[in-house]
Amino acid sequence: MNALSSNTVHYEEMSPTLLAAQPPSTERPAPKTKEWSRIYAHLEGRLQSLRNWRYSWWIYWQVLAQFILPRRFKWLITANTMWRGSPLNNSIIDSTATLAMQTCASGLWTGLTSPSRPWFKLGIALPWVELDADGKAWIEDTEQRVYAVLGQSNFYNAMASAFQDVATFGTAPIIIYEDAEDVIRIYNPCAGEYYLAVGGRLSTDTLMREFTLTVQQIVDMFGLDNCPPEVRERWNEGASGWAAEMVVAHAIEPNSPLAGYGKTKTPVQVVPAHFTFREVYWLRGNNTGGELSRKGFNERPFMSARWSVVSNDAYGRGPGMDALGDVKQVQLETARKAEFIEKLVRPPMGANVEMKNEPSSIRPGEVTYADTTNGKKGFWPLIEVQPQALSPMIQDIEKISARIEKCFFVDLFMAITRMEGVQPRNELELSKRDIERLQGLGPFITLFETEVADPALTRIMAIMQRRKMLKPMPPSLQKVPLKLEYISILRLAQRTAESVKMKDFLTTGGAASAAAKAAGLPDPLRIVNLDKWYRRYGEVGSLDPALLFTDDEVQRHDAEHAQQVQGQQAGAAGLAAVGAAKSLSETQMGNNSALTALLGGVGRPGGGA
Repeated sequence: MNALSSNTVHYEEMSPTLLAAQPPSTERPAPKTKEWSRIYAHLEGRLQSLRNWRYSWWIYWQVLAQFILPRRFKWLITANTMWRGSPLNNSIIDSTATLAMQTCASGLWTGLTSPSRPWFKLGIALPWVELDADGKAWIEDTEQRVYAVLGQSNFYNAMASAFQDVATFGTAPIIIYEDAEDVIRIYNPCAGEYYLAVGGRLSTDTLMREFTLTVQQIVDMFGLDNCPPEVRERWNEGASGWAAEMVVAHAIEPNSPLAGYGKTKTPVQVVPAHFTFREVYWLRGNNTGGELSRKGFNERPFMSARWSVVSNDAYGRGPGMDALGDVKQVQLETARKAEFIEKLVRPPMGANVEMKNEPSSIRPGEVTYADTTNGKKGFWPLIEVQPQALSPMIQDIEKISARIEKCFFVDLFMAITRMEGVQPRNELELSKRDIERLQGLGPFITLFETEVADPALTRIMAIMQRRKMLKPMPPSLQKVPLKLEYISILRLAQRTAESVKMKDFLTTGGAASAAAKAAGLPDPLRIVNLDKWYRRYGEVGSLDPALLFTDDEVQRHDAEHAQQVQGQQAGAAGLAAVGAAKSLSETQMGNNSALTALLGGVGRPGGGA
């Protein structure tokens, strides 16, 4: 293995090429150590504790998955289950909620992390610092490199899945690993696989999970040298053992030392103390052979998107939970509507007792023979439903479906397509409608940027820095803190409120200025710094700062312009003097010109020598 650093683990370089280099069989590894026994006891104990805390959420997720998103939920993590291809959505009779969730997730994906347009900018956190050309060039170059890494990795695919999870379950963790081929690789644990815990700052700092891998996948991910005896034995079996599954456990947590063991009680440091976070993979419930992988991280390698959080809850609540009551109701009413229609076209039938055990049918073209003597009806529908009775149920289903779509913000993401009534007549009306709709979505946008986007981009830039994929930082930036500014579609839509107010302010100011001038009063625009107003308007619209001159450049240009104007005025005065002299010289007064007379020459008016 070509290690990228002393802290590199096998899964960062896993590929079919590396798997092909694994030997066909190998000897058993060395027996476990006391250190691993202590680490294993801690990991299994904490996993069980987090399972207990997650139980109520897990039950809730099962109901949400049943009616909205069954493919992103695991009820039990068990190996070698052969029924995974079975239908999962038998409880979904009306797909309104699933379609509304997909619209919400797609809108968030496009609105917050669009792969087709910029959604973040790199800048400095000190607005009073004026960057030089080298600093601006470094920021622009770094920005483009980060976008390139995001584009060539699976980042955008992973975020599409994460937005579905957070819209349905209220929580969606992602894991960002270094990768030899794509620089970064994103993984999406599904609901039912993961466990979360929060730290003192009430942000998630612990992720544990259980999932299944085949023996071949385990060897590919961790390398045969790192596998315990159970995996090696199945690998040695060849093809018959490679497809067998095992439950793998995974923990990422702060790198605090564990209490010691033995008489000395020496603390156990799982990974070197200079790492902030640690990670361990091991076979679930298996205390033999040691861990599969152990690694330290300088920054938290996972992020957890949460729609809305309460107190110290590790898990969030989202639109799917808000809509669940309506989702259950629309499923029930849709089933009852289908039952109503079936009774209308295929009603239950009654018949005379004499017809028992005789052929009968209500299918088209079939004949049923019945004795109708003595006024007997023979064969008749037991229930005769009235078609008009279906209308109230259809109307109620439409109202419920509208409420479900409102919970998932479909009216926001499909605002133009579904706009009813009088259409907006100008940009101001349209902007105000968007602002009104965005009020409910605003808290999640901010929470996503702080809990997911900020740490994710920071980790990606740190990975690139370690791999020497970024240019050296110029001296002007080395002691200046950097910041991320988000210019996603949804963030810009929120800023529209300020830009609309600024435009309205200046429009009103222009009218007031004209009225003041007409009345001979002082111009009210004299109190407005139009230069600063225009700069702020560009910031609100996320205009590229490179398109604007700096204050120093503006002052230099103003000075140059003033010099040009002064030179033009001096030149104009000189030309005027020359013209006046020419006119005087051409004007005759007696025997001399007016210029000669003015200068006191011969022939002055009034006589004289």
